[in-house]
Amino acid sequence: MSDSSPKEVASATVSSDGTDHEVKTTSWWRKIVGLVWESAEGEPRDRKYVQKIDAYMLQVISIHPCNAFVSGMQQDLHLYGNQRNWLNTWFSLGIMIGSLPAMMFQLSWARPSYFLPCCELVWSALVMCMAAAKNIETMYALRFFIGLFEACAFPGYIALLGGWYGPKELTKRVAILLEIESIASMFSGYLQAGLYTSMNGRHGIAGWRWLFIMDGVISVPIALWGFFGIPDLPHTTKAFYLNADDRQYGIERIEKMGRQPPVKLTWKVCKEVYFNWKIWAFVFPYVMVAACHTATSYFNLWLKAVGYSVVKVNTLPTAGNTVAIVVTLLWGILADRTGQRFILINSLLILMIVSNILLSIWNIPKGALMFAYYLSYTGSATTPVLIAWGNNLNAGDPNLRQLLVATANIISYAWVLWVPLVLFPTYDAPKYAYGYQILILFGGLAILGICLMSYLYKREAKKTTGVEEEVSEITSRSEI
Repeated sequence: MSDSSPKEVASATVSSDGTDHEVKTTSWWRKIVGLVWESAEGEPRDRKYVQKIDAYMLQVISIHPCNAFVSGMQQDLHLYGNQRNWLNTWFSLGIMIGSLPAMMFQLSWARPSYFLPCCELVWSALVMCMAAAKNIETMYALRFFIGLFEACAFPGYIALLGGWYGPKELTKRVAILLEIESIASMFSGYLQAGLYTSMNGRHGIAGWRWLFIMDGVISVPIALWGFFGIPDLPHTTKAFYLNADDRQYGIERIEKMGRQPPVKLTWKVCKEVYFNWKIWAFVFPYVMVAACHTATSYFNLWLKAVGYSVVKVNTLPTAGNTVAIVVTLLWGILADRTGQRFILINSLLILMIVSNILLSIWNIPKGALMFAYYLSYTGSATTPVLIAWGNNLNAGDPNLRQLLVATANIISYAWVLWVPLVLFPTYDAPKYAYGYQILILFGGLAILGICLMSYLYKREAKKTTGVEEEVSEITSRSEI
């Protein structure tokens, strides 16, 4: 049965940002909650529709392996020198090779509701295979293919969110998607600590191997649910939880936000996308933003070096994940409520520079170093704000919008291929000769990139406005 009658659907007025112009608060608690989550109040038809999308799409998540290196994998596989970084390098190489073909495949042939869950099922199987690895060469191969099949997930889910949500809704949803990784890292940290103390050696299996088994097992039902929970895009959806009225309303809603369905990808379309300055104006700050807060990757190595136990090495970084979750969600809410994305991103980039300055000095009290590492976790809040900003700025160009994050991801992971190996060699851990100093430079370049992107889009908007005014004036004269 339909949630709303045809009459109610027809009477629902959707504004350019996807909400009713006349917002009617039904109760005081809705008004309070609405300050944080906009679909708690407003026109009932729109509220119910957004709540449906929230209830199903945001359940699709990925859980990734982490923390195994410091909990026994190094000893079991005899990992020395830069082999930890090489594990990340092979994973990054898989992401780089897989990202763009995955998005192009979705734009040309496959429905996301089929393609993404299939990739996650393969990913789950490969993660469980890591538990059986006997040498580093096997781990390298598995990490590459795990990256290859994970490549579709992040840009694919971002493209889905960008296709359904408007300017006042998108940032906090992207923030939730990104912070699932932090939540998974927290869970994995506690899980690894528990497995190390209770399961290490059980049935002849090391604790770090149990972590990979559990990661894979947990991900299988999540992948299976994706076949039903992922709704594709408003113009192509066949989701069981959206009735005919919902589908028609969703198309009208998203089109009034200026978002059009993607056309089938061709070489001509690819050329238009990649010869457009807009994609590169987004990619440059994206890569620098991602690079400048990578100090979090080396926190547990410092903890181990200064003598913390295996359990604390796994659990103390979870406080940093908590900081990342809180700040990311807060910044997502503020971005959607205020629209001040420029200020919100740059404020965090300044904090990243402060964090890296403290880590560069290094010879400071242990508490100050701990503070610097924890401060670096706040940098994760910049990415969802930037992604949502890029989606909103390019709302009228669906193919560019869908390829935006996939392209940026490739360049970002290409950066990861050399930055850890050169700036953070494992044999220098935990104090690095010039790694954190270079991260300060990346932070400065990120601020420069954000300023440049903002300037270019403002200039484009002025040109467009000028053309529209000129056309309007000519039209008016012709009518006289």
